[in-house]
Amino acid sequence: MQPILIHHSMKRVITVFVFSLVCAAWLYAGTNIQVYYDFGSLNTACANRRSPRVTTTLELFYPDKWGNTFAFIDFDYAIHPTDPHNTPFMAYGEIARCLNFWQNSVVKDLSLQVEYNGGLGIYKDATTKNIHGYGINHAALFGLNYCLHTADYKNIFNIEILFKYIVDDNNMWRVKDASGNWHKQRGNTIPLQFTFVWGCDDFCTLPGLRFSGFLDIWGAKQSVLDRGTGAWTDPAKQSFVFISEPQLWYNVGRWFKCPNLNIGTEIEFSYNFTGAGFMCNPCLGIKWCFD
Repeated sequence: MQPILIHHSMKRVITVFVFSLVCAAWLYAGTNIQVYYDFGSLNTACANRRSPRVTTTLELFYPDKWGNTFAFIDFDYAIHPTDPHNTPFMAYGEIARCLNFWQNSVVKDLSLQVEYNGGLGIYKDATTKNIHGYGINHAALFGLNYCLHTADYKNIFNIEILFKYIVDDNNMWRVKDASGNWHKQRGNTIPLQFTFVWGCDDFCTLPGLRFSGFLDIWGAKQSVLDRGTGAWTDPAKQSFVFISEPQLWYNVGRWFKCPNLNIGTEIEFSYNFTGAGFMCNPCLGIKWCFD
């Protein structure tokens, strides 16, 4: 990620994306909204993730006769006194489309997948208190998706192997030679991403309990801004990124005729995700399912 000015055009892109997802929430089943209280990283070395925050996630999954569509958008809201409070301080979204025109064949579980990731954010400089912006570069992914699921998609397990192209990736980190000159290097040295997604209803045979989540691994060497210190991390120490967010939800609404309501937890495990080594971020949340 590189710091950038947040232009009106970027705001329009985010607005259109959010509006599209909100419309989809009312058009399609398989949509939910999640609200989390993130306690911050348990790793005290992560200056830019120690502060607690609130995160909202709008998520949809819609299967059809040509495959399926998955999308989500996250907004982070600051509650720490030193963070911006008059606006969300980060927005990040993904949308993926699986193409499968052979759903009645012997290879019905294998799909082609295309995906887009991107976002932007702001932070307050610890010294000057000025607000700055940064971008999460456009990323385009395509590859294979192997998915096993029940007919209602309540139980699902899939593996994805995707080629990942990050726009302006060659600008993401630089190295200094023996003469003191800087040279640009490619960040995404292994342009592949491996993704595992799972979901299981009535987990451990307990009615109303759902265990779900994902795991992503991709190759990357990138310098990331530590918003706490204002310093850039050493890209040479990063060779890959790992992030996993297992979730455990209980359908508490089943006890009072409101099956849409769930309470639960999410724990984010990551390595090199923000240039600060291993992180563990526990969260508590509520989820409302529209279907």
